[in-house]
Amino acid sequence: MKKIYFVLLLVLPMFTQAQSKVTAPMAIWPEIQINKGVGEDGVLFLQNQYRVNTDERYNDLKSRGPLRNFERVQLALGYEQTFSDHWRGGALFRYALEDYPITKFYTLFLRHNGNIGGLYFNKQAMFEYVSPEDQDAYGRYSFMAELGKRLSFKSKFVSPSVRYEAMLLSDFGDGGGSAGEERTVDRTRLRISLNYELNKKLRINPYFMRQTDYYFVLIPPRYDENSQLVEKGYTTKRNRISPVVGLEVKYSINKRPNTASFTY
Repeated sequence: MKKIYFVLLLVLPMFTQAQSKVTAPMAIWPEIQINKGVGEDGVLFLQNQYRVNTDERYNDLKSRGPLRNFERVQLALGYEQTFSDHWRGGALFRYALEDYPITKFYTLFLRHNGNIGGLYFNKQAMFEYVSPEDQDAYGRYSFMAELGKRLSFKSKFVSPSVRYEAMLLSDFGDGGGSAGEERTVDRTRLRISLNYELNKKLRINPYFMRQTDYYFVLIPPRYDENSQLVEKGYTTKRNRISPVVGLEVKYSINKRPNTASFTY
């Protein structure tokens, strides 16, 4: 399995090369998460994430009220079950509120943890059924690999890590109701983070992420001053790169977190 994930990380970028790139404004993603142990091997978790764009034009969730300064607000409720020392799985429901559309995500995930040298090596496969408001639903697969290490630091613990995730559109649905051509790789995320355990229950995780969206754009034809066609219109690939600075605050009730867990 380790070899498969290394091949995935090396090969996918080769298939996601685009002819043009655009860089989006930086976004800030604060998130609060509460985890609660259920039985001996289960964890129930609740997430509340906010997205704020540094370009105020994108913060259009509401025209008035406390939500007017946000680009997106997302709520998630999930459950994770530990099957063995190396395998975990679960499900979650996400509700994302934007100016348009409101989107619901129904998700199943499976995680495997191992080691490479002195590093922990987490892998995750996920399937999402995405249901946007007033649009056709579609499916999306994602595959993630993460390398990190839990280190002692002044009687506390810190866990630096690097994570790469690739999201692929499934072969059912039409990619969310778009009439245009869809690229197989929908999105990738490269994330560097530092998880700091303040105590057994509370930890903070600042991170930096480079998110890339892959899609097609239509370049219109060009005409000269005499309305004569100079260049035909065409469709080309484009990558939209979005830098993200995030901060996760996580609190665990009667369950100590594990680096292999979705909730860590």
